[in-house]
Amino acid sequence: MYSQHFDLGELSLLQPTVHYICLTRGRPNRIWGPRAIPDCHLVYVVSGLAKLTIGAEERLVQPGHCAFYGVDSVTQIVSTEEDPVTYYSLHFEWNTPSPTPMSLPQLLSGIRYTTGSELNGPATSYSVRVPGYGAVDIPHFFAFPGAEPMLLQMLREYEAKEPGYDFVLRGLLGRLLAALIRLQLGNTSHGELARKIAPALKAIEKQPETDWSTAALAELCGYNTNYFTGVFKAATGTSPKSFIIAGRMRRAKKLLLEEDTVEKAARKAGYTSLHYFCRHFKAETGQTPTQFKKQLFDL
Repeated sequence: MYSQHFDLGELSLLQPTVHYICLTRGRPNRIWGPRAIPDCHLVYVVSGLAKLTIGAEERLVQPGHCAFYGVDSVTQIVSTEEDPVTYYSLHFEWNTPSPTPMSLPQLLSGIRYTTGSELNGPATSYSVRVPGYGAVDIPHFFAFPGAEPMLLQMLREYEAKEPGYDFVLRGLLGRLLAALIRLQLGNTSHGELARKIAPALKAIEKQPETDWSTAALAELCGYNTNYFTGVFKAATGTSPKSFIIAGRMRRAKKLLLEEDTVEKAARKAGYTSLHYFCRHFKAETGQTPTQFKKQLFDL
């Protein structure tokens, strides 16, 4: 069996369409698949861990990271037992004249469940042509900084279904896909840049509760503050401060899903003031903690 490849054509000529979007919370050891879908699927992990298999490739997808696969790719998503996953599930087409989304029954009717043996088959690949750069391949697994606010906007538009929502969804999806392409174009030097800031990233990971200053992180890497800030932003797509805040928000989301009250989650996240926690959470995510807990949908 040979893998299928789609050359999607020139990026600026595409008409992307959102089919369906939801925020899904998996129970421990919950399994989706093995299955194949009739469109494209983007999985963005908000909290927890997902073991995701695309064809013969298996990865543990962590918060802030994505998986992408397309038509007829046999896949399986497993919510881990020790850290159940919560993720945005976005079904879409890269290029179709109609911007009209699908209903849930329409989406489910197109999913084909398979046997585990088919997971070893080849996965469909995609590339987009960008003038001045040539063909850009879309990876199956990647970090996607800045994606969550765009996905939240899509979810709100999809659920509200106000007049013109399909047109707005097309615009939001176009923005998301353009950000994805730009991310891939910038990844050529990403590895070298990431190595330069590795001590800072390791410190933030090991001590997430520490109120790290940019100067302190720069010192760990042996750079002055201005140079460190520039390298950090080029490597991660965001400033050191925003990176740290995003990590705290991921931890807060995980706690909100685990605890039965917002008060308990705020306390475990290290906030002594519930009011400040709620205000900070909304400023960073666009939602109140209560709204975040209520919007989950298990598909």
